[in-house]
Amino acid sequence: MHKDIILAGVARSGSTLVCHLLNKVQGVVALHEPIQPALVPFSSNEEAIFYIQEFFIKQRRSIVNKGIAKSASTSGEVPDNHVGCFDKATGKRKFLLDGNEITVRRNLDADFALVIKQPGLFTAMLATLKANFPCYATIRNPLAVLRSWNSVDMAVTNGHAPAAEDRDPQLKKVLALEPDKYKRQLVLLSWYFEQYYHHLTEQQIIRYEEVVSSGGKNLSCINSSALLLNEKLTNKNNNDLYDDSIKLNLAERLLDSDGFYWKYYSKQDVRNLLVS
Repeated sequence: MHKDIILAGVARSGSTLVCHLLNKVQGVVALHEPIQPALVPFSSNEEAIFYIQEFFIKQRRSIVNKGIAKSASTSGEVPDNHVGCFDKATGKRKFLLDGNEITVRRNLDADFALVIKQPGLFTAMLATLKANFPCYATIRNPLAVLRSWNSVDMAVTNGHAPAAEDRDPQLKKVLALEPDKYKRQLVLLSWYFEQYYHHLTEQQIIRYEEVVSSGGKNLSCINSSALLLNEKLTNKNNNDLYDDSIKLNLAERLLDSDGFYWKYYSKQDVRNLLVS
């Protein structure tokens, strides 16, 4: 069984939830965006891979010797969601993260699985990463993703993903040329799905909807012990915190578009969210 595992994913598609659930699985530790993308070398693929391999080694050593690891966290743990309710001052949802380490209290064998999640960075690097690590990616109904993007104050809210754009100059150029925020969001959303379509197999795709419906059991694609999970999870594709005033506009733009998200979701999947 592979020990060092890469987790990419569409921004706001449930990758934080996946890490939270994996940390409940015996013999698995999952870290939430512990790498500073700008520190990963740009000079060559070999240097970038070496940096990431060394990062895995350092985190393993820290977990074994100190019981801690680098990870965005809330109260020393990876939360199931890193944003919460609305902040009246900003009109966007509050960030819940308050630390950059997690505490690992479990006894682990030397060959425990270590999962690192970096959605934008790892998605942009998939062509190189897949030759060196087992790679997975989370996806979600594209309308739910767009509604989530517009409920938070993040780069994706404006149709940008800096860590991805820094690694993919063509993506950066296309986004820079598009003045409409919602059109940029569609371009970016399609880009995420396109990378997975070209570089991952169906077995490496983790659908948010299946994570919820299986209580986490479908994460057995990463580690077989996840079959023991039986979490009570709620599908939030129509989250009450999303802005209903732009729901129809987003859906119409999406249904009128031609993106790689249609390789994984049907237009009926989107229409179903309009009536549920």
